[in-house]
Amino acid sequence: MRKFKELPIERILTNFFIFYASVGLIFAFIYAFYYKWEWFGYFSPGFFSVLISWPYQAIGFIKDLLYFGIGGPPSPFS
Repeated sequence: MRKFKELPIERILTNFFIFYASVGLIFAFIYAFYYKWEWFGYFSPGFFSVLISWPYQAIGFIKDLLYFGIGGPPSPFS
């Protein structure tokens, strides 16, 4: 049986998307922790939305981080 020969562009795209998803997963966990999401929020569509669109979400996240600091924005439920 012949082994599948991977093209160089496929290897580059695969590595790029694995890196993108890995950074997105780390960013989504930090994002959810910073905004004080409940534990079930990690399984919500919003979490996966942040995972996919993390470069766009980072703009607002950094803005909030500079405005509110490490403590995060005040929770409306407190």
